[in-house]
Amino acid sequence: MHSANFYPAGSSRCLLVSLDFTKDHLVISNEDNEVLHTILKSELIVASKLASTNREVSIPDVGQLVIPTSNEIDELIYPSNKLQWAAKLESSYKAIVISLLLVPLSLLLVFKYGIPYTAQQFASIIPDSAVELASIHTLRVMDSSLLNPSRLRKTDQEAFRSQWKVQLKQVRLDTNAYSLQFRYSETLGANAFAFPNGTIVVTDQFMDLIEENQSLLHAVLLHEIGHVEQHHSIRLISQTLFSSLVIDYFFADVSGLIDIFSGVSTTLVQNQFSSQLEWEADNFALQTMKGANMSTEVFALALEKLAQTLPEQSKMDKWLQTHPLLRERIANARK
Repeated sequence: MHSANFYPAGSSRCLLVSLDFTKDHLVISNEDNEVLHTILKSELIVASKLASTNREVSIPDVGQLVIPTSNEIDELIYPSNKLQWAAKLESSYKAIVISLLLVPLSLLLVFKYGIPYTAQQFASIIPDSAVELASIHTLRVMDSSLLNPSRLRKTDQEAFRSQWKVQLKQVRLDTNAYSLQFRYSETLGANAFAFPNGTIVVTDQFMDLIEENQSLLHAVLLHEIGHVEQHHSIRLISQTLFSSLVIDYFFADVSGLIDIFSGVSTTLVQNQFSSQLEWEADNFALQTMKGANMSTEVFALALEKLAQTLPEQSKMDKWLQTHPLLRERIANARK
């Protein structure tokens, strides 16, 4: 006879019971030796054993048993021909060493290749209506918080848009797919950004920075179009979601220091992915300009203008920022 804790189905009670194993049955008796249940062994659902933890046995529609571990109990509840892989692995030094090597390698492959590929595939199936709705809503929120109406003259804005339409035709892009908007923002400063639906916003401060130079403006707008053409916003959202799910899957049940590591690692992963998207947008702009026989020097000049407004960047910044180092981007434009 073996003792165990029995949790009857549909009840919060815990009963101390005795177990008697026969060839084909398990007999469960209470402390008064009254038989509570007689169960076929084939009906038992036995959890995989793990080291010296209590063994758990589920009985459909009856309840659950928690049995103190012993070699005798293991021989009774686990078929002799059944490989208890969890127990074997956790007691194998070779398996432990291999796992120490494979787990980091697997995580590297997942974050470097698996998640970006999944995000790219996911972005391609998002309906245009959802992209349009998200873009309109986001711009509306920004207009009510970060952005103000442009202080540029209406005639100047229309002139910039007209010249931009000509530029789009020159590089063989759909003029109806993009909308150029101007806003004033003390918070964002000199900036330009694109929404997934093709709306591109340029701040007045950025126009001041480039001294309203059409060539510099067009080079930067091609970079923003690169974000739109390659679905970067949706990919970034998807990648952030999938990265968080993977990190939570591995570390969510560990508190304290791992919580800090999880947050930092998520940020680093997101920043590196964001940097990759910036490189893709840069290269899209450069290749488009070369294809239209335009000088890529204007793109480098636009980046140099932007660099004048930022503090000196170090190598550490490439890990902590969402954009690649400007000097690397400038060098890439001048290759």
